[in-house]
Amino acid sequence: MAEPKSYIDRTKAVVDPEEIRDPELRELVEKLGNAMVRVEQVTAVEKRTAQMVQFPLFPEEKRPVSNDVARSALFSCVQGKDRQMFENDLLATVEGIEIRFTGRQFNQDDHDVLMQLVYMAAHKPLGEYVMVPANAILKALGRKIGKSQHKQLEDEITRLVSGTVIVRQKGIGKYIGHLVDNAFKDDITRRWCYRFNPDLRALYGPHAYTLINWEQRITLRGKDLARWLHLYLVGHAAPFPVKVATLKKLSGSRAKELKNFRSKLRLALNDLKATHIIDDWMIDKNDLVHVVRGKAISESQKRHLLRQ
Repeated sequence: MAEPKSYIDRTKAVVDPEEIRDPELRELVEKLGNAMVRVEQVTAVEKRTAQMVQFPLFPEEKRPVSNDVARSALFSCVQGKDRQMFENDLLATVEGIEIRFTGRQFNQDDHDVLMQLVYMAAHKPLGEYVMVPANAILKALGRKIGKSQHKQLEDEITRLVSGTVIVRQKGIGKYIGHLVDNAFKDDITRRWCYRFNPDLRALYGPHAYTLINWEQRITLRGKDLARWLHLYLVGHAAPFPVKVATLKKLSGSRAKELKNFRSKLRLALNDLKATHIIDDWMIDKNDLVHVVRGKAISESQKRHLLRQ
């Protein structure tokens, strides 16, 4: 890049530098002019950067999930009728991540909607509005397009817009805001118009998100714990053993007793095995859950294991 011209260089056509006889005044004017040049350059870079901030482009058959979000109780495995209201509540997460939430509790249906909206917004700079037909969203989610489904989608987008999330990544930074910044529904054309906060991009940085097989995901619709486990496990090339009690906490399960959750967990793990998301699983005598992904891991995860 060419060296920026000084203020005096840029004004030679108007003011002869020799006319500034006072050395101190000349130096002051030049410093002021150069500072103005730097401000102009920084502003130009910031404008270009703001225009280019966007989600990565995702393959058609995949959907992105933020690893920090997937390994927490932010999107729980509860059904809609069991939702709770939170007020700056600290949610269960893995070590190194802190998540607080205010609003009506999210569940796996809400997470599916978020993943689909992020996918549909990948071609647009963050902060710009994305307009899509409501039917297109519903069909992508594997749902019907009747009145009740449109109402469910409206409720889900409303929760994503109204809920306030604080995600603190240890040693990195903190995101405070909504998962969907705002949204508008045109009742005549049945189109949704929505946008994301550009700062949300931090949750989808390099190595911060995982691409999931969307077709597999759709087959798990209605199986809340299996869907939560799906997103929790796919971010690990070789999942480490984890306590049943830890999974109960992280998933936001409302099971009253650990034995009840353990029974549901076995069913959910069998669902993942039947869908080829995992190869096998077992719960040992210490109540540790072992999962084998094998053929289910992605090519990038295979390369990661080879490097290790």
